[in-house]
Amino acid sequence: MRKLLFVSIILTVFLIVSGCNNNSVKQIKADYFDIGFGQSLYEGYNKVDKETVQSLVKAYNQIEYSGKTNQQINYEKVITITFIYNDQISGTLVIDDKGIFHLSDSAENYQIEPNNDIYEQAIEIYNDVKKQY
Repeated sequence: MRKLLFVSIILTVFLIVSGCNNNSVKQIKADYFDIGFGQSLYEGYNKVDKETVQSLVKAYNQIEYSGKTNQQINYEKVITITFIYNDQISGTLVIDDKGIFHLSDSAENYQIEPNNDIYEQAIEIYNDVKKQY
């Protein structure tokens, strides 16, 4: 009886700790991505090296957010990134210059934590990809 109680306490603590991290994204992988700014969109396949892809995937996977927001995304300054892994979309990020973002697996807008620089990183990558067209 004591063993069962001890195991259930440990399991409960584990579930609470692992389940309370609601403010981070579902982890993804990607072989390449397509990237857009505003209404333009560029395919990144064979245009971006693997290190850049993995750097952006890492930045995506580290996204934490402070919660839902009623603020609307500024579509004039939005970066859209569609991550592709094994020829299937593994994730989509739509983020504006103020850190308001939307994920493909949610209908809500969120506010990114201020210490994340994925928007700035994505703008640089977008400009590099755009030069190749």
